[in-house]
Amino acid sequence: MIIGGLQKFSLIDYPHKISAVIFTTGCNFRCPYCHNPELVNPKLYPERITEEEVFNFLKNRKEKLDAVVITGGEPTLHKDLYQFISKLKSMGFLIKLDTNGTSP
Repeated sequence: MIIGGLQKFSLIDYPHKISAVIFTTGCNFRCPYCHNPELVNPKLYPERITEEEVFNFLKNRKEKLDAVVITGGEPTLHKDLYQFISKLKSMGFLIKLDTNGTSP
């Protein structure tokens, strides 16, 4: 997964849960109203967070967070999304996936 950002704490992205938000890069749309335009084209957004950094953070916050939200960009464009979510689930987190629904 190409991860462009991590919001370490959110009370609004997963209703009624304390969550962290992972922002993936890349999107197949170019919506003029996009609230994360810097994540749309991964070539224009060189900042990256490794999966290892994300999992280390989440491991240390396991008792404080209920859920992880994966958004973007468009997360379903990442071929390893299923494995990434499986690992998060095995850590005990609830998962919310924000998607534009075009890549099943």
